[in-house]
Amino acid sequence: MKYDPRKQRSNLFNKRRRRGPLLPFSLVIVAVIIVLFSLITPNRFFTNINPVSVRIPPPTPSPTALPFPTSVNGGHIVFTCTRNNINQICLINADGSGFTQLTNETANAYYPAISPEGKTIVFAINKYDNFDLYLLTVADSKTTQLTDNLGNTFSPDFSPDGKRILFVNRVGNGSSSLWVMGSMGENPHLLYAGPKDIVGASWSPDGNSVAFAMEVDSPFTYEIFSLDLENLKAQPHRLSHNLDGIGGSVDWSPDGKTLLIFAGPVAAREIYGISVDTGKITQLTFGGNNAAAAYSPDGQYVVYNSLRNNNQADLYIMRSDGHSTRQLTDFPDPDWQPKWGP
Repeated sequence: MKYDPRKQRSNLFNKRRRRGPLLPFSLVIVAVIIVLFSLITPNRFFTNINPVSVRIPPPTPSPTALPFPTSVNGGHIVFTCTRNNINQICLINADGSGFTQLTNETANAYYPAISPEGKTIVFAINKYDNFDLYLLTVADSKTTQLTDNLGNTFSPDFSPDGKRILFVNRVGNGSSSLWVMGSMGENPHLLYAGPKDIVGASWSPDGNSVAFAMEVDSPFTYEIFSLDLENLKAQPHRLSHNLDGIGGSVDWSPDGKTLLIFAGPVAAREIYGISVDTGKITQLTFGGNNAAAAYSPDGQYVVYNSLRNNNQADLYIMRSDGHSTRQLTDFPDPDWQPKWGP
């Protein structure tokens, strides 16, 4: 995968000059010594030799989707921004610079999700009482409609390879369910219909599972489930149990081990992490009324929206363990529903 060139001392393998018929034999001895040294771990003998500064080629792509590294400025965060009383889609660098309003719609836009390579954004527009999904190209803000009266389509998320889009859809008066389509809106079809409403969904980093929030027992009471896409006949696995006030936002950590959610009373919601393997729940925020958390592409940080600034909805960033919180946006109008891309 990579090599570790090291500077060798000039006298390490000096060959003694010999005269006459011993020359071929001495060359054989030198060759044997070189072969033996090449089989030994270099660090045992060259620990005091400084490595040469070289450009290492990128690793060979793995069959399992790897997280995209954050760029120099920490990547880009797409979010819903309320401007002039209309919800738009905005973008900002993770260091707080480069704020850009990407849309200028006359109807409300919600639920942005950024593609794995960071070049496109899928989001929902509410024009005629129902949501339709649109694709926006970041470079020129050009939008393309992906669904047209397919139902009530919202909460989209890209597959790890960027080729498909997962979303929630309610057709007629039925329960909202999981659907999937191509990245340009082709072949939309039902993926999973649960017994009750599904309100948020997220595709796992390896592409094999989907996590979602689904209503259970009483109305507006949600729990977190995971669906095995390789065995759709199996029932979804329930991950949360009786955590009060779970909302409709779910996001996977890049290593696929943890899910970010928010839960709690309406005016005092907190961010939690749920272990996918054990179901163990870890509270990450304490106070502020927080929601809609998402991981950075490298998994080291979390962005979320909070009302801790005099009840003003702003974006905040913290470490993935809940420490070192800093405010990202500070606009009079609400900023919320963030997603983090490269």
